[in-house]
Amino acid sequence: MNKTVKRLLKELEKTRKKYWNIDAKTGQFLNQLVKDRKYKKVLEFGTSTGYSAIWFLEALSKTGGHLTTIESHKKERFPLAQKHIKESGLSAYATLILGHAPEDTPETPKLFDLAFFDATKYEHIDYFKAASKRIKKGGTIITDNMISHKKELTPYLKHITSQKDWQSEVLNIGSGLLVSTKIK
Repeated sequence: MNKTVKRLLKELEKTRKKYWNIDAKTGQFLNQLVKDRKYKKVLEFGTSTGYSAIWFLEALSKTGGHLTTIESHKKERFPLAQKHIKESGLSAYATLILGHAPEDTPETPKLFDLAFFDATKYEHIDYFKAASKRIKKGGTIITDNMISHKKELTPYLKHITSQKDWQSEVLNIGSGLLVSTKIK
């Protein structure tokens, strides 16, 4: 990881609680997962200020991939995400969309290797319904806040674990990650 990206991530960690960003351990996990699995197409619902996007982008710069990330907060978070991603020097690997997930998810690419959900909790079932059909076999959906927002995400957890084409496991990383792999 280059010095510019490291410095920027350290700066953004100071605003983690204000903007509800993932923690550094979660970022490291996501980054390593993309590298290890050589993922090229990543979809993110909930860009916030771009912290998690930068972790993805650093990995995707190594795999030759691309991130599509969607943020709905146009007054503050979206402009900050644009600024931070530009500062990272990794914007060539990103498409930032100001919009509401999942409705504003572009039609291309048709399939993604990975989707990351870190947005409005009560909409996660809608996110899954939209994204699951766009994840390739062997691909992954990772959902943040499964431990910290257990009550709000219980309906989502019940929904996804009832899907026969998906295998899920909660990991005690950060605020809790649900790693769901498409097996069929």
